[in-house]
Amino acid sequence: MDVLAAGEGETSEATGGLTVTRLSAGARLFYGAGAPESLEAGGAAWFDAVRFFAALTAAARTRAGGWDLIESHWLVPCALAASTVAPDRPRRAWAHSGDVSLLERVPLGRTLARRLARDGTDLRFVTAELHARFARLAGAAVGTVAPLALADGAFVPGPRLDRGLKARLGLTLPIVLSVGRLVPIKGHARLIHGAALATAAGHSAELVILGDGPERPRLERLARRLGIRLRLPGFVPRADVAEWMRAADLLVLPSVRLPNGRSEGAPTVLREAEAVGLPARATSDPAEIAAAIATIQRFGAPRHPT
Repeated sequence: MDVLAAGEGETSEATGGLTVTRLSAGARLFYGAGAPESLEAGGAAWFDAVRFFAALTAAARTRAGGWDLIESHWLVPCALAASTVAPDRPRRAWAHSGDVSLLERVPLGRTLARRLARDGTDLRFVTAELHARFARLAGAAVGTVAPLALADGAFVPGPRLDRGLKARLGLTLPIVLSVGRLVPIKGHARLIHGAALATAAGHSAELVILGDGPERPRLERLARRLGIRLRLPGFVPRADVAEWMRAADLLVLPSVRLPNGRSEGAPTVLREAEAVGLPARATSDPAEIAAAIATIQRFGAPRHPT
């Protein structure tokens, strides 16, 4: 199996039957504020997008002859690159949210949507809303709505509240966990404000946000100003996310709708939490977040049956 992805350096690593190739041409575009927001700002982001598309198609073209199926995540640029270099191969593409939002805002978005709708790609949309929005762009309802599968073996029912992990990490307060890149759409500032409201009401908790990004300094300053204990471990492997979920008391997904209209699709983290047995709350309202924190302190986080 071959995986092509953006990365901060040109690397290729092979483990067993899996080869992962990182293309540095997309580093600034995908590892900053996010491709849709960067492209909307204009300037050098468009140059980066052209460079990454060229690098992606070149890398795919050299490998496509040995592929039986091409699975793409994000309609642009990935699904577009796949259909460009391998129109005769079976192709499946997943739309997550940012890609559809991008097609809605760029000048050639409708043209690209019609191309993808008619080139034989098996299109999958993680929500019905995304499916409907793409249909408006493409002029036809194509593809299906389907959730992404969870990582095999990592997110399974079992004992939670891993006291050993809590002890190793020096955690004593209830842990409120969030997972996602540190970018505005994830709404992590709302989570910190919610924790501040809970603390003011006598319900303290420690926040742990797994992920990294340009919002890190702002979030650290906000937490210090409000007196909230915040831990930012950075990016962690998916298996480690499962371990953090077993040590946490509550998962909060505080995603927001951006001024340009973009919102999250269907974050798999909620299904991962459900699989592990971790209570979860999806809300960007600080008062509701505070109430959820108060509840876990008052009654304790329910354990998944063992």
